[in-house]
Order: sequence, then structure tokens, then C-alpha cells
Amino acid sequence: MARYRKYGKSTKLVYTLFAAAVLELVLLVGVTAYGLRHPAEKAPDTPSSAPESVEQNAGRNPSASPRPELPEEKEKPAGERSGWDVLTEAGLVAHGLGEVDGVATLNCLEGFRQQYEQGVRAFEVDLRLTADQQVVLRHDWRAGWQAGISEISIPTLKEFLARPLLKEYTPLSFKDLLLLMEQYPDVCIVTDTKFTEAEIVTMQFEAMLRDAEELGLSYLFDRMVIQVYNALMFKVVDNIHHFENYIYTLYSDGFTATVTDFRERAAFCAENGIRGITMWDYWWRTGFTPIMEEYDIPVFLHTVNDPEEARTLLGSGVSGIYTDSLIPDELTPPEEGTIESISDTPLEGE
Repeated sequence: MARYRKYGKSTKLVYTLFAAAVLELVLLVGVTAYGLRHPAEKAPDTPSSAPESVEQNAGRNPSASPRPELPEEKEKPAGERSGWDVLTEAGLVAHGLGEVDGVATLNCLEGFRQQYEQGVRAFEVDLRLTADQQVVLRHDWRAGWQAGISEISIPTLKEFLARPLLKEYTPLSFKDLLLLMEQYPDVCIVTDTKFTEAEIVTMQFEAMLRDAEELGLSYLFDRMVIQVYNALMFKVVDNIHHFENYIYTLYSDGFTATVTDFRERAAFCAENGIRGITMWDYWWRTGFTPIMEEYDIPVFLHTVNDPEEARTLLGSGVSGIYTDSLIPDELTPPEEGTIESISDTPLEGE
């Protein structure tokens, strides 16, 4: 009798497991059938103020449907300059695509156009991931810029592109940015991807590479300068894809603004093919200049909006500045002998 009861319990367990497997199979078939009956909805175009080629491609989410066959990769136009050449000649970089109507870091189409018309050719863009892991131009998810979007309500790509910034400015996806770069072959883009965690970095850059492949515009990465924020992030990014132009941005790396610290960063850059360094303007010391020359590592400063300060810094050995609002005409060097001195106060480690 004991053996019979034990055997009965085993049989009941087998039946239970079998029933669970059947239920799981039924649910899987049901979900698949639902997906076939309700294909992913096509995202709308961007607002009508975007260029035609941007409008035609905005809002498409490659993960929402089976990946289409990739187009043939377009060839880089003969004579097109590299992003690094454009950046080092420009002298200034428009922060967040430049200020528009007194508002900084909107990363909008109108800001790009205004700055470009005034002679700006180097642009920094802030990049974020949407809820469906697509890359868009956005400094942060603060509330008030787009209806219904905030740090606790991150949008999908479709939602982001459908809601004008401050009710009037055109938001841009990374694909839109690539299309702008194709239309304006004399500009370079400096990326600000914000995060250093390996998982997020990987998602961001894989999505960026996928967008470029789907447009056949991968060659445009030669006109980008990729900001990295520490040694680990550089290794992660370069393992995903080797970019020609990197710049080491120090604001999240514990930099102490000493000669010793600067030499360590410059040596790391030289050893790893990183072409420049970016730091806060108040970290700059003319004592860094000999190290810049020794390792051939130019320095860029952020964020400077005063014309006189910008001219002074550029006259002290800095290669360029990031700015919200300055334009090239405001960077005309002052007359000889009028450059103000930059702090050379010895710091710890100097």
C-alpha cells in the first residue's frame, strides 16, 4: 500500500508537469499569432520643419519588425575631411547643437541650422536611449521640455519624435543626425553619450552602429569624434567598434587638475590612439602646455560663453572650446599684448 501511494504521487506529478508544458506551448502559439495579426505600428514622421530626407526616415524603430535587408553602403565622398581635422580647425564646438532662442542644450534641428548659418562647423550632441533602446538627441529627461516626458516617463522613439521640444522645436533621432551630416558634409559631430556603465554603453553604440548600417551611412563615423570618460569606457567602446577619432573627457574621471594627473591622462591617450582631452575651463593651466606638446595631445575646454574669456583661453594654448552661444566671428584674436594671464598657481603634484 505504501508503494502504491508513492507511485500515485509520482504519477500525479508527471501529469502536472505535462499539463504545465502544454499550457506554456499554447500561450507561446497565442502570442505568436497575436503578433502576426497585429504587426508593429509604423512610427510617424518628425514635425514638418525637418529636412525632407530627415522626415522620411525619422521614427523608424528597427526592433519593432523583422530587420530589413541592409542597403548598400554609400562611399565616402572624395576629399571629405575627417572629423578631427574639422574640429581642430573650428576653434569652437556648439554644445548641444547650439543655443536656440536663449535656450541651451535642446539638441534640436533649429539650433543646428542657426549655428551653421553663423559659421559653426563643429557640433557636440547629447545622446540618450529611449524606452525601446533607440538613440535620440536629448541632454536629459527633465520634465517640461516635451509633453508627458520626464525622468519617470521616458518615451519610446515614436513618442519622442512626435512631441516638439518646448512645443515648437524639432527633436532628432540619431538617424536624423546622420542624415544631417550627409546633407552638410563640412561639419563634424562630437558625441556625448553620458554613461560609462558597460551595459548601457554597449546598447548605445550598438544602436548607433545599427542605425548607420540601415541608412548605408557608416562612413559618417569618420566625421565623428567619440567622447570617452574613463579608461574602461574607452576599452568597451573600442571593443564594439574601432572609431578613428576619440577624445578623453575628464569631468567624471576624478581629475585633480595637477600636472601629474594631466601627464597620466596625456600618456594614456598617446598610448591608445586617443587624439585629445576635454576638461572644465577652470581646470586649465598653462603648465599643461609642454605636456600637450610632448604627447601631441590638444586640449579643449567646456563650457565657455564669454567672448573675452574664450579669446584669452585660445590665446593661452587651448585648441578649442565648447560653447552654447559663441560664433566664429566672436573669436577674432585680440591685439598683441592684450591676452590676460591664466592661473599658474602651483597645485598638489606640480
